[in-house]
Amino acid sequence: MDLTESSSVEAFLSHNWFMYPFLTSEQHAVVLDFIQTFCARTEFYFSPEVEADEEYTWLVGANAALVGAAQRTNYFATVRWVYLVGDDDLPELSGEAFGQSTVRLNAWDLVAESQQRIPGQQIAVHEFAHILDQLFGITDSTAALRDALDLHLHHRREGIDDIVSDHVLPTIIEEDSNQEFFAYMAEYFFTDPHQVQAFHPELYSYLADLFGLDLIEQLPPC
Repeated sequence: MDLTESSSVEAFLSHNWFMYPFLTSEQHAVVLDFIQTFCARTEFYFSPEVEADEEYTWLVGANAALVGAAQRTNYFATVRWVYLVGDDDLPELSGEAFGQSTVRLNAWDLVAESQQRIPGQQIAVHEFAHILDQLFGITDSTAALRDALDLHLHHRREGIDDIVSDHVLPTIIEEDSNQEFFAYMAEYFFTDPHQVQAFHPELYSYLADLFGLDLIEQLPPC
């Protein structure tokens, strides 16, 4: 990525990625470096419903950087293919991660949830959290995640509202899915970290260490 392209990416992100104004200049540099390497080594495919546009790839790379830049993911080198699809292609889901190699994302959701800060919603973060989990076995070895899910399930049984009451899928409750709970908590961490801290302080601290960002200090409350 030369200086001209880097400036183009920065200008685009400053107007189309809600997170950009809240990051430091050093963090901007990390994100830009991540985008450059990730996009250069990853094949992007666009369904007929989605016009092929490099700007989609920048948004994917930016959100992937939030999830993976602080860990030894090597710019998510295992992810070889990203598919950008429309509503007709993915009618029931916004995204899917297949193993460690493939991510499929609804392009419209990617853009909408990148441009506007929507608590608990960022589909690229969700799917790359699954990739991170598969790389490092996070949900099999993290007490804070297990404790937070147990608390959430207790709240649901008692009819108590909490951070994920209206967002988490019923199958997650039924299957006690640590993997899905982690991915949803990653979405909340990057969109509404104050609620994560209020819900489970130990989980917030774990996620801040994992992602290398203490967003309580950078993002204002919703």
